[in-house]
Amino acid sequence: MSGFVYIWFDRKHTRYYVGSHWGNENDGYVCSSKWMLNAHKRRPQDFKRRILSRINTSRSDLLSAEN
Repeated sequence: MSGFVYIWFDRKHTRYYVGSHWGNENDGYVCSSKWMLNAHKRRPQDFKRRILSRINTSRSDLLSAEN
């Protein structure tokens, strides 16, 4: 299993959201934030995700990379 650290950019409000996920990049995961999920559902065209780091070792390494 592997994980990744990501950053979402909200073009409408010029905001960034950084997070991590232990799983596949293409599994449909968006984030754990309720407001971010609601905003993404309402206007997905305003968001763009970029992968900052891929971690193949452990979840603790993933959280360290996110921090």
